[in-house]
Amino acid sequence: MKLIWLLVAIVFAIGEIVTPTLTLIWFSIGAFILIFLSSFIDNILIQIIIFAFISITLLVVVTKWIVKKDETYEYDTNLKAILGKTGVVKKEILPNNVGIVVVENEEWTSLSLNGETIEQGCIIRVIKIEGVKLIVEKIK
Repeated sequence: MKLIWLLVAIVFAIGEIVTPTLTLIWFSIGAFILIFLSSFIDNILIQIIIFAFISITLLVVVTKWIVKKDETYEYDTNLKAILGKTGVVKKEILPNNVGIVVVENEEWTSLSLNGETIEQGCIIRVIKIEGVKLIVEKIK
């Protein structure tokens, strides 16, 4: 029986290598555990039930843990690097209307943080990003 569980483990491991998801690896681990448990349990039906229970439990518990950990992970983007940077207004920013600013040689649409008018040529600081617009304030 140990040889059969070893073959099952290898088949699931190969299946995991071929697929990009972390799904089949848990069945491979379950089969490896059954290699040792089959020394103590002779009934094949009980072995299959234990294999299914271990594999599905690992799949559900570890997948939930990975997903939960992924939810709290903050992906670093190049946009965050622009926060706090200074730039120049290329096209006047009017209250509730977008203007254009140049920050690190890139043009961005922008809005004023306080809804104030910021004239062309003024120096600004990037406060936050909303969608594809920079929210800026005039440096006095």
